[in-house]
Amino acid sequence: MKRLCSVLLFLLLAGGAFWGILCYAKNLEAERRQEQHPVSKVVVLTDLSPDVLDPVKDAFYKEQGLAVEISYVSGADLLKKTSAEEKAADVVITSQDILMRMKENGELAAYSSSRTDTALNLFKDEEAYWTGLWVDPIVFAVNPDFLKKQKPFSYTWAEVFTREEAQLSMTDFIAADMSKDLLMCLIEHFGPDYAMELLGRAQQHLVQYGKYLSTPSRMAAMGKCDIGISGLNEVLRTKREKMPVMIIYPEDGAPWYLYGTGLLAESAHPERGERLIDWLLDSAKYKSIMEKNGNYFIYVNDDAAEPDAAGNELVFWELQKRYLDEGRKDLLNLWGEKVRFGGTKK
Repeated sequence: MKRLCSVLLFLLLAGGAFWGILCYAKNLEAERRQEQHPVSKVVVLTDLSPDVLDPVKDAFYKEQGLAVEISYVSGADLLKKTSAEEKAADVVITSQDILMRMKENGELAAYSSSRTDTALNLFKDEEAYWTGLWVDPIVFAVNPDFLKKQKPFSYTWAEVFTREEAQLSMTDFIAADMSKDLLMCLIEHFGPDYAMELLGRAQQHLVQYGKYLSTPSRMAAMGKCDIGISGLNEVLRTKREKMPVMIIYPEDGAPWYLYGTGLLAESAHPERGERLIDWLLDSAKYKSIMEKNGNYFIYVNDDAAEPDAAGNELVFWELQKRYLDEGRKDLLNLWGEKVRFGGTKK
C-alpha cells in the first residue's frame, strides 16, 4: 500500500512538473510570435479607475483586432500630456473639465464621425475636439419609508433644499471633483445668491456631509436620512447591493457630470484612436460588461434613461460648464464662509 502511494505521488509530481514545463514553453512561444508579429494596439491615457476601462479591453480586441494599452495617470499629468512611461498615446478618456482644458492647450485633434454626430450638442465640443461618452446625473436617493409616509411633496431642488422635515445627506463639496462640479452646476443654474440661499436652507436639516460619493445613497437606504443627493451611478450601485432605496429624478431638471474622450494631437496612429472612439460610442458593444463591473452610466448614444420610481423622465440642465480655476476656488470659499461654516451645521 505504501509503495502504491509512493508511485501515485511520484506520478502526480511528475505530471505537475511536465504541465509546468509545457505552459512555460507555450508562453515562450507566444512571446516569440508576438516579437515577430507584434499586435497592433491603441494607447489610452486616463485618470479613471481601472475598474471602468480594464473590463472592456477584451471585447474591443475581439471585435476590432486592436489591443488596448491603458496608462493610468492623474488629472494633472493628463494636462501635461504625459503617461506613466512617457510614451505617445492615441486617445484620452477623462472628465469634461479636463477635456476642455486639453483642447485649450492644443493637446487634442478634432475628430467627427457618424457616431460623434449623433451625440447631443450638450455633451460634446462644438468644434469636435472631444465628445462625451457617459453621463452621471445627480438625482435624489429616497428612503422607501419616507416616500410612502410623506405629505404632498414636490421633488424640485427648492422643495428638497427647503423642506425641513426631510432629512438630507450630500457629499461635502470639497470631497471630490464630482461634488465640486455639483456646486458649480447649482451656481450656474440658479445664480450664486439663490444657490447659496438654497444651500444654507438645506444645511438646517442636513444629517451630515459625506466624505465619499457613495455616502448619501447608502445613508438613505439605511434610513439614516430621508433623501440623499447623489450621482445615479452610486444609487444604482446601492440598489445592486440589495439595499432599499428609490430613485427620484429632480422635477426641474438634473445637473450632471460627464466623462468623455478625445483624439490626442500627438497620436502616431490616429486611425486606431478613431476606431476606439467610435466603438465606445456604441454602448451595445460593452454596456453589459460595464454594468457587470458596477458602472452604471447614461450613455450619450443610448436610449433615454428609464423612468424613476414615480414614473418621471430624466431631464438634463442646459449647462455650459466653463468654470475657471480661480472662479471655482472663489465660489468654494464663498460656500465655506456663508454656508458650511457660517450657517448652522451638523
